[in-house]
Amino acid sequence: MTQNNGDTSTSGPSGAGATNRARRPKDRRATIGRVAADLFAEHGYAGTGLADIAEHVGITPGALYRHFTGGKEDILRSIVSTCMDAFIAAIGELPDPPAEHTRTETRLSKPIRNAVSLAQSQSAQVAITLREWHSLSDTAQQELRQKERHLAQLWEDALRNAGPGPGTSPTEAAVRRRALNGALANLARSKTSLAPTRVEDLFTNSLLALVLTPIDQPPAFVEPTRPSDWLPPRSRRQEIRDTSASLFRMYGYHGVGIDDIGKAAGISGPTVYGTYSSKADILVDACDYASGKIACALDAAFASARSADEALVHIVRAYAETVFDNADIISVLNRESDALPDSDRARISRHRSDYRQVCVAVITQVRPDLNDEEASMLLGAVINAIQEIGLMRRGRPTAHTTGDLALKFLLADRASDAHPLAALPGAN
Repeated sequence: MTQNNGDTSTSGPSGAGATNRARRPKDRRATIGRVAADLFAEHGYAGTGLADIAEHVGITPGALYRHFTGGKEDILRSIVSTCMDAFIAAIGELPDPPAEHTRTETRLSKPIRNAVSLAQSQSAQVAITLREWHSLSDTAQQELRQKERHLAQLWEDALRNAGPGPGTSPTEAAVRRRALNGALANLARSKTSLAPTRVEDLFTNSLLALVLTPIDQPPAFVEPTRPSDWLPPRSRRQEIRDTSASLFRMYGYHGVGIDDIGKAAGISGPTVYGTYSSKADILVDACDYASGKIACALDAAFASARSADEALVHIVRAYAETVFDNADIISVLNRESDALPDSDRARISRHRSDYRQVCVAVITQVRPDLNDEEASMLLGAVINAIQEIGLMRRGRPTAHTTGDLALKFLLADRASDAHPLAALPGAN
């Protein structure tokens, strides 16, 4: 009897008298990582089991432990670590120090293009790194914290010192880095029929426009203020919904239990069921609320516009203001909607698709050089970039300034003399 080593892949001659010998490929660990990243990206970390990964690789679950002794979390930690290394290598190509004659665009173009290329070629790994960080244990996060700080510092140094002169402040660099991360995360999750080179050109130009736009100094930058002595009363339902949204944003939907929600809301876990029938019911309510907030803001923005140019300015600023006022709950809509029950997910997805289609139509009117797919990709990226800035706890610019940064991203290839900001009274 031949002992089963858990690896079901075989090679060698077959037929009478031949022996099939199992051989473990030298790149088995890398294969497991790639397969797991695809599954995590499609079904979420919480929705993927070791058995799913093993089945797609063609081995038994037990055989996975030969390569990843810590199981599923060890696989996730490896994906995140490897992806960070790739970004560090991509950004590290920034030449140093800058020469007097070197244009800022030239110095930043290569690392940004490298990052865009990475978000396309390793889309699952990039999406997982930026979306599933909270799924790692505190210990695993701590192990990767130094690498995360190094990556953040590389981006911020590149953005601060990209050209001759004093550069930008650390606060501005942090804002731009958050916006970059948001746009790249959305790109990594996007499915497109566009040629990779077209996407690289489109996003490199748009991201350069975003990171090179001057950001207003105080009072545009605002620090979190102390809450007022009086807060408007909220219903029990609002309290639970908003508390849940904050927890879902920090730990992910699957990382939060009813008892966690009850404790954070100052009630017992079972008391939550007096208001909501389940945790999924809370998520549905949160996503409905966020989607409704966005739709109302965009409807008002469209109603006040007299042209496509004005409409674009109004809807981008309105979206930024809505995100800043409802950062946690809109983050849940954008990040956790895959966890919704099927019927609710389809309904909310249709709602979001409706207002995004209208926004895409406005973008293509303002920028006729873009087709619908290109405009849709830029819209998704700028939505995510605004959200990332909105979640900043310190040094966050105003919603108005953030909206103008987003407009620069969307209008990167449009002639400056036709910039819609210039046509609006008091826009600058």
